[in-house]
Amino acid sequence: MPRHDDWPRSFGFLSSEAEEAHRLKGQFPLIAAMFYPNATGDELDLEVDQQSWYFLFDDALDEQCGRTPERVRHLVGLVKEGTAGEASPLPLAAAFADMRRRGCRDMPEDWVQRSAAHWASSLDHHVHEARSRQSGTPMSLGTYLRVRRHTIGVAPVIHLAERLSSCVLPDHLYALPHLSVMREMTKTFIICDNDIVSLDKDEALGERNNLVLCLEREHGLSRQEAVDLALRRRAEALDLFTGAHRALLGSATAGRLDPAERDLLQRYCTEALQTTVRGAHDWHHVSTRYRGQRPAPPFHDRARSPFQDRTARTRHSRGAAPRPTTARRPSSPPNGTGPARSTRRRTCAGCATRTACPGCASSTRCAARSRPSSSPGTATSGPPSRTSAW
Repeated sequence: MPRHDDWPRSFGFLSSEAEEAHRLKGQFPLIAAMFYPNATGDELDLEVDQQSWYFLFDDALDEQCGRTPERVRHLVGLVKEGTAGEASPLPLAAAFADMRRRGCRDMPEDWVQRSAAHWASSLDHHVHEARSRQSGTPMSLGTYLRVRRHTIGVAPVIHLAERLSSCVLPDHLYALPHLSVMREMTKTFIICDNDIVSLDKDEALGERNNLVLCLEREHGLSRQEAVDLALRRRAEALDLFTGAHRALLGSATAGRLDPAERDLLQRYCTEALQTTVRGAHDWHHVSTRYRGQRPAPPFHDRARSPFQDRTARTRHSRGAAPRPTTARRPSSPPNGTGPARSTRRRTCAGCATRTACPGCASSTRCAARSRPSSSPGTATSGPPSRTSAW
């Protein structure tokens, strides 16, 4: 029996052979190693357990109570108590509280508060999804993206990366606009990947809230056209991510930081954000959780993208991997898999338009201005536009 099964068993999970077989498809040590190549020992154990918990929660929503908003709200309420370390007798909630206590140990208060807020927001938005399922009315594309940016669960992954890679940012650095763009584009990239590989699974369960299905309905596209559009937006998100990274390092704000802060900022970009994008992409490629369904479409050159190739550590709780290299913009993808290029970009609400931007799906106004752009990701002194990806 794998050692990483001990933790879920201690809370009453994996009580049947069917549950054990289903869990093996998750390959949680593999995804942990891909997300956190520098983590070892107890810290890597913590990430394996977090991934294990997240998929137990996801399966509970898919198979047990996800179509009943009242039951989802009750489950979410019990789990959210664990953000403060309070344990509920419900196994999912008790496991979350244990994971949360371990994750917050010896962490600064600003990180604890940030991560608690993002966990709460991620959990709460599952209730919105349940309401849509119960009503039988699928979400519009814009609404879906706003909700999905929370339920995709990227923020907790990044927070844990800060801990495991010793790159915890103080609030004044965390709030830098370029980093906000990078985090939003991380979510966009992973939503595109995940919703393509889970499309067949979602349809089998009667789930109508999926990016590809939303694109089909919203734009009258065929299945292949919708998948191709999602792939183009994935490439565009990566361009915006790498452009924001270059602009951040060349900005006046970064120039005023002392060397220790600049190093911390760079490590956050590479060891928290880049590894999240690359790890999620690689895992979608190899995971048996979706095996037999639609394969994860590789980027135009899998060996070099989303970032320079790095070796994921697949052994559990031993050793450390080399640090990922700095971001590098990929060469132009062939035949429609790259970002659409235009002479002017649409920007978010408050910049050039007065309507909500489904690309960033943000209720806040970004600081970008509408301006001609020769190519995505061109370094500027101000934060780049979170352009409409849809």
